[in-house]
Amino acid sequence: MDFMEVRFDRALPIDRDDVEDELNEALAGLGEVSGAGSGAFGAHLDVDIDPAAARDEVVDRVLSVLNGLGLAGLARIRPGDGTEWFEVGDK
Repeated sequence: MDFMEVRFDRALPIDRDDVEDELNEALAGLGEVSGAGSGAFGAHLDVDIDPAAARDEVVDRVLSVLNGLGLAGLARIRPGDGTEWFEVGDK
């Protein structure tokens, strides 16, 4: 996996920059936020992942950060090697 998409389908209760900072810290050495955007239907973050990184570890770290920031029910992630979305708070 070399990419992950993080989607926010509603307004965030915290600043998106804070989410980016926390993800970058948690993924140090494995990946980093490389882009972001927002629109009428929410916002997203693009995360570049080291292709050699263990998929489960990256997914767990990202979900842990988003849960820790209180974003359960507000965010979901999709590893770039698949079509499955993981809802924050489900795993």
